Formats: sequence, C-alpha cells, structure tokens
Amino acid sequence: MQDLIKEYKETLRKIRKVKRGYPSVNERSPEQDCDYKILCQMESDLLWSLEWMETGRCPGNRRGIERRAAYQRERPIDPIHFQRYAMQPLYKQNKHTLSDYDMWRVEEALSVLSNLERDVYIMSRGHCLSYAEIAGLLGVAKGTVQKMIERAEKKMARQKETSLFLVG
Repeated sequence: MQDLIKEYKETLRKIRKVKRGYPSVNERSPEQDCDYKILCQMESDLLWSLEWMETGRCPGNRRGIERRAAYQRERPIDPIHFQRYAMQPLYKQNKHTLSDYDMWRVEEALSVLSNLERDVYIMSRGHCLSYAEIAGLLGVAKGTVQKMIERAEKKMARQKETSLFLVG
C-alpha cells in the first residue's frame, strides 16, 4: 500500500507541475482551458484517493466501518420464522408454514407491543421494509421508526426472559 501511495503522490506532483506551466485564465485558448479542467479533476481525484488510502476511511464520512457493528442488535426471534409469520396471508405453501405452536410463540412475543409498535416491527422484520420506507408510510421521522423498533425489541426480549412459554 505504501508503494501505491508513493506513486499517487508522485503523479500528483507531476500534475501540479504541468498545471503551473499553463497560462493564466485570460490567456488560455479554449483547448488549453479544457485540458486544464481535466488536470484539475485528476488532481482532485488523486487527493481523494490519497486521503482514503492514508486514513483508511472514505473521505467525508464521519464514522468508519469499524463503528457500524455497534448499532446492530440481536433479534429475539428467528427472522426467517418471523417473515413466514408476517407473510403468511400473501402466499400458501405448506412446506414453509409455521406450526401452531410456533405461531403461538410469535404471537405471545408480540403481545407485549402496542399496536403501532407491532405494525412497525412487522413491517421492518416481517416485510423487510427499510426504516425510511416505514417512515414514509407512517408519516414520521426515520429516527422515530428506529426508536420504536428498539423499544419493541427490548419489550420482546424482556417478555422472552420472563415468559415460561417462550423458552427454547
């Protein structure tokens, strides 16, 4: 990687040297002006690439990829089972349906949620809609949707810990 950075820096020096050799703005021909703009774009691209290689982050991002895992949460219910539960009215396939016991366990876990939290959770986890899509459907902010899902997951986790029927 260090060799690549050295090559990029050398190319950047060469481009800057060529740019200094161009006449001022008023003295350039249209062809020279076009070439100068291309050199400026090349310089900008090289600077962007160098910043990424030296810092290890996409230029302009506030947080690096290493911070993203902090926002992931464990799901109290298997997502595949929940999607089958949520999507059940849309298709009829006997090999993918849940047993009555599994259906009852999902309903028991969802029973602690308010109607709005339940709807938002089903849209997110069952129908695989993004927070932005859910926010657009409900007319609320994306952060509100995220908070509702976090609250719902906490309630469901608490229900799972305290209920004797949801063990296993």
